[in-house]
Amino acid sequence: MTIQELGSTNSKRLNANFRAILLFCFVLYGLAIFQDYLFSRIKSTGFYWSDTMLYNMYWLLFIPFVQFANYVHTKVWPETIKTKILYALASGLVFSALHIFIFSLIFILGSHIIYPIPHRFATIFKNAISNQSQITIIVYLFLPFFMDYLNRKKQRKEDVSDQRFITVKNGTRRIKVDTSSVLFIQTDRPYTAVISSDKKLLHDESLKKLEKSLDPKVFIRVHRSVIINKNHITEISSRKNGDYDGILTNGQSVRFSRHYRQNWNTLLDH
Repeated sequence: MTIQELGSTNSKRLNANFRAILLFCFVLYGLAIFQDYLFSRIKSTGFYWSDTMLYNMYWLLFIPFVQFANYVHTKVWPETIKTKILYALASGLVFSALHIFIFSLIFILGSHIIYPIPHRFATIFKNAISNQSQITIIVYLFLPFFMDYLNRKKQRKEDVSDQRFITVKNGTRRIKVDTSSVLFIQTDRPYTAVISSDKKLLHDESLKKLEKSLDPKVFIRVHRSVIINKNHITEISSRKNGDYDGILTNGQSVRFSRHYRQNWNTLLDH
């Protein structure tokens, strides 16, 4: 994958995450306002749209803050579990404090514009700490782990997509081969032979190295020198010594070694 493609992939990933955050925060904002409305009806208290819409801006602030926090995470997210936990604790407290502080400032500014007698900063700040600090800390505490999980999950999907093709290298030649057409791959010293339905290609790299670029759910090591595409197996017959012969869709026979039986044993039942 080129640098440009990698940048494009990361950009799409961030945009998808942002849309999800945007939708969630607006839904939460609407539900919070609706909750205040129901509470006012049940308790027979006054309901003021300006007050509830301004105060529940707290939830919309998660949109820029989560984006900024996620940006920071991608830059400084540590490697070890211990440092990840310490980082999550520290960043959770810092971003929570910033969120509450910025919200209080915005509320006071809006209050000066809307009301003849504005609210006091200290009152709003203490109220936000009392009512929203717990959920805010939880969000920012677990955010880096959640975003890391989403990114790794998407990366796995992209890796599987990339496994639809392999690049066979022979000298100065680079040939892109659809893995679905590959019947099996075997050592053919000093090369690795990639056998497809209509041709045989020689690859410069070792069988072991090529195996890492293949989908393990499709390509199975059945012998120290052979990897097969299980989708092209039509018949398996025993040699009476623990080894088996696998017949491929092109009629060719491949030996299944008993030393690799843990890899191909499930094929006996399917």
